[in-house]
Amino acid sequence: MSKINKTPDFLGMAEVLKRKLQKDAEIQGMDFIHQNFYDQGWHGSTFEAWEPRKHPLQYLLLIISNSMFNSIGVESSSLEQVVFTAESPYAAVHNEGLSVNATARVEKYINRNFMGKGKSVEIKAHLRRINYKMTKRQFMGESDMFDKQWNDHVSNEIITRFKQL
Repeated sequence: MSKINKTPDFLGMAEVLKRKLQKDAEIQGMDFIHQNFYDQGWHGSTFEAWEPRKHPLQYLLLIISNSMFNSIGVESSSLEQVVFTAESPYAAVHNEGLSVNATARVEKYINRNFMGKGKSVEIKAHLRRINYKMTKRQFMGESDMFDKQWNDHVSNEIITRFKQL
């Protein structure tokens, strides 16, 4: 008597794997972004430490109130794409940096939107120009380091699934 092996349902396995990998991508992506806050720098192709603050304090940069840290979320509309967002209104300014060279007319706009409560930009009366630079402290974006970690994870998941057959 010959024993006939049943052919595995590869399409079903692929769908289960896609769903699992989507959840893994959401978790690992959030962990990666949060780790950038804790490490005080950006893990791109290499680690780029953030410029230190002018007046050293006890707490970590960008983690004073945790509002920006906690505003990071994930949107997954399909199994094809995972998108990370930061709902904090000043997250983009921190992530990309800001350089302003404008007339005094925009002083209120800058103070209101970027400087926060109790802080302001000083303008020399005879110049009436604002020269302000907010240092780039990137925590989100394309990262070769994360891509490599993710590709290794996906490869390991696929190999593990095939070994279970």
